Amino acid sequence: MAARLEHLYGGGMFAAAAAALIIACDAPWVHDGDTLRCAGERVGLFGVDAPEVRRGATAAQPFAYDARDLLISLTRGRVGCRFVERDRYGCFVGRCWSSASPDVNAALIRSGLAREYHRYSRGRYADAEREARQAHRGLWF
Repeated sequence: MAARLEHLYGGGMFAAAAAALIIACDAPWVHDGDTLRCAGERVGLFGVDAPEVRRGATAAQPFAYDARDLLISLTRGRVGCRFVERDRYGCFVGRCWSSASPDVNAALIRSGLAREYHRYSRGRYADAEREARQAHRGLWF
């Protein structure tokens, strides 16, 4: 999809078109607590760092499956994601909402099952993480 937009809009205009890009789907496939697949795109949740699920011989981190299950429950209905950027692997990184939550990214962090990824979000979800810490939820027990 991004390649088509780049071809249609060319160089500088591509950035403007991509910034307004929104994808939508019903009940996306959820990989882990901060990654889903929607409208044919692998979507990383902007500003969210959830524990890693088991990969091969590497054990899952604590709360990894709780975070994944919460993301599944938050995305069972209609889901939309607004493009923020492409990560170093070329994946769509976005801010998502659903029929269950107006801000899926913040809901995961507020639950305490994921942290704010400060390096990228630069404090956008600081209040949500502070709320989880103060309530001793999930990772902050």
